[in-house]
Amino acid sequence: MRHEPTHRVLSVIEALSIEGPPLPLAEIARATGASRSTLHAVLAEMQDEQWAEKLDGGWRAGPRMRLVAASLSAEVDLARAARQPLERLVDATGIAAVVFETCDGMSEVVDAVGAGMRTASRPDIAVGHVVPVRAPFARELVARLPLVDQRRWLSDSGGLTGAARERLEVVMPQIARRGWSIERLTPARRELLRMADSLESSGVGALVRDRVSELFVELSEIDVTDAELSSAADLAVTSVAAPVLRADGRAVGSVAVTPGRRMTGRAVARAVEAVSRCAGEVSSRLAAHPRPARAPGLPAHLVHPAHAARSN
Repeated sequence: MRHEPTHRVLSVIEALSIEGPPLPLAEIARATGASRSTLHAVLAEMQDEQWAEKLDGGWRAGPRMRLVAASLSAEVDLARAARQPLERLVDATGIAAVVFETCDGMSEVVDAVGAGMRTASRPDIAVGHVVPVRAPFARELVARLPLVDQRRWLSDSGGLTGAARERLEVVMPQIARRGWSIERLTPARRELLRMADSLESSGVGALVRDRVSELFVELSEIDVTDAELSSAADLAVTSVAAPVLRADGRAVGSVAVTPGRRMTGRAVARAVEAVSRCAGEVSSRLAAHPRPARAPGLPAHLVHPAHAARSN
C-alpha cells in the first residue's frame, strides 16, 4: 500500500530534479497532484534541509540534492572501469579474461574479453556466470577480510570436507600475502563445471547446486601453495584471479585470466604478474572516481517508518 506523505515528497523531488528554470508552485502542484497547502509544508521543510531552494519565479533543487546528483553521475561502474585494462591483459597474456563484480554474497562476471586466434575465441566463463562467495570460492576476495569474517566464510559452507578445511587453513594466509589465487584444473572438475552451468540454465534448485559445489571441493585441489608453485614443472590452471579494490581498500570484485590448461611455472608467474597489474589499474580507476559518501537523508518525519527500518 502506498504511503501518501512519502509519495508526495518523492514526487516533489522528481519534479525538482528536471533541468530547467525554477518551477512555480502551480507547476509543481500540477506535476505532483498535491495541494498548494501540502506543497507549502513539504517545500518549506526541504528548504530548511537544503533539498530545495526558492528563487524568483519558483523552486529548484537545493544544494544537497545537487550534491547527491553530482556524486552519482561521477560514479564509474566496474565493467566500464575494467574494459581497457582487461583488453591489455588479454594482449599481454594471450589468454581470455573476465571481471567479476561482488554483491550480496555473489560474484558475477560483468565483462569478458576473448583472446582471438591465439587461444579460444571466447572466455570459458561467460558474462552472467555467478559464483557464490562461499568457501572455497572467491578466495582472493575473502583473503582481504578480517579473520573473523574469514571464519564466518568457512563456517557458512557446510559442504566442506575436513581435508578441504585444512587445505584452506594453509592456503588462505598465503593468498592474503601474495594478493592472488589460482583455480586448479582437473578433467573431473571441467566436467563438473559444465554440469553446473547446465544446472544453472535449467533453473534447478539450490539444494542440487549446493551438492555440485560439494563435489567440486571433493574433486579439486584447492589453490596452490607457494612451495607447490615453486617446485612444479607445470601446473593445471583454470584461472588466475586478483581482487579489485576501492579507495578504502574494500574488495568489490576481481579480474581473472582463464587459461583452462596446463602451464609451466614460468607461464603461471607471467600470468600472475599481468593479472595483478590489471587489478591494480582497475583499482586505480575506481579510486579516481570514489564512491560518494552516504547520501544525506530526508528529515525523519518525512520518511515512512517501514523504509526507515529497512535503511537501518
